Amino acid sequence: MLTGLYMSAAGLQTQEYRQSVTANNLANAQTTGFKRDFAVMQARLNAAEADPRMAAFRQPGLRQRSGGVWPGPGSIDLSQGSLNQTGNQSDVALEGPGFFTLQGDKGEKLLTRDGRFLINNDGYLINAASGRKVLSVAGEPISLNPALPVHITNRGYVQQGEGVSVQLGVVNTTADNLSKRGANIMAAEDPTRVTPLADGAAVRQGFLEQSAVDPVVEMVNMLEGQRVFEANARMLTYQDQTLQQLNMIGRVA
Repeated sequence: MLTGLYMSAAGLQTQEYRQSVTANNLANAQTTGFKRDFAVMQARLNAAEADPRMAAFRQPGLRQRSGGVWPGPGSIDLSQGSLNQTGNQSDVALEGPGFFTLQGDKGEKLLTRDGRFLINNDGYLINAASGRKVLSVAGEPISLNPALPVHITNRGYVQQGEGVSVQLGVVNTTADNLSKRGANIMAAEDPTRVTPLADGAAVRQGFLEQSAVDPVVEMVNMLEGQRVFEANARMLTYQDQTLQQLNMIGRVA
């Protein structure tokens, strides 16, 4: 009976986590370059599988009779968002895989798909949302003249008149190597798995990538998660009531 309580409680925790992820996706449905999160769930080990002394007796079928689910490690959906033309010379979008690189507090490279750039008062190209400096392919901040127009080629070369031609630093990695750090910025868990794009990036000046979140899909996920949450709550109540009745029988006996 207590196992049933634990399973229902784990189900409640898992659906609460799922709702939190879905709510965050919905909140960022209009955020430039946002990549939605997946709520990942994993099967919870039962006692026989979790106890190392039972290793010799484990069978594949045990997992099918194990104790429900727990929240698993999250995952990021790197699907391409649609491109929206803004006409702003400092707006840049990536078409296809890759990430712009930004300078971290300790000099590390941070990643983003948010191409809302501007030139700050010190003459550096920065990410408007975070204020962080945009890095070149050489890993250096890009210095520009705010008084001159900027042209960015389809391969990411930033040009100003005859004096400046530097390529945006665009790299790629896999979703399982990424963790979100807030302000629409991600970091690589293993920097050695971050590589420059072999053929360069498909860069579009005057465009911004829209959020990859589909509000309809997220609303369906939220409603489904709410129903599962309520079902687990009812099961928890039923099992608690049954335990109370068993205790009453024990006292009478």
